[in-house]
Amino acid sequence: MKTRDYPLSQLKESLCTQCSQKIDSSLVTCPECHATQGLEALAGVDPNIHIKNQKLAIWFSFLLGGLGIHRFYLGQYMKGSLYLVFSWTLVPVLVGWVDAIRTLNMSPFNFAQRYSRKVERHYI
Repeated sequence: MKTRDYPLSQLKESLCTQCSQKIDSSLVTCPECHATQGLEALAGVDPNIHIKNQKLAIWFSFLLGGLGIHRFYLGQYMKGSLYLVFSWTLVPVLVGWVDAIRTLNMSPFNFAQRYSRKVERHYI
């Protein structure tokens, strides 16, 4: 069997994983469809999903639950604001501890499914 030698110009181009347009291999996103071109795209991982850390959420809710910091971290800004407004009553401290126990008992899959969110990117 004879191996083919490809010219360097062909190695600098690749096909987009989404729209199959020819693009420069050094580009991170496709100029046509804005799909990510890299290891994330090859692995099937969406780089726009922000995954929250469960252990950090537990620590936030246990230590700073009275101020609603864990709710702000998890993207629940309205609930976090309510915790902050009523922090002088010390009720949010108790609710924060309950949240810590509930988060501790939650499986990592359920936590990721509930609190991971996709961030929309707007291209100019």
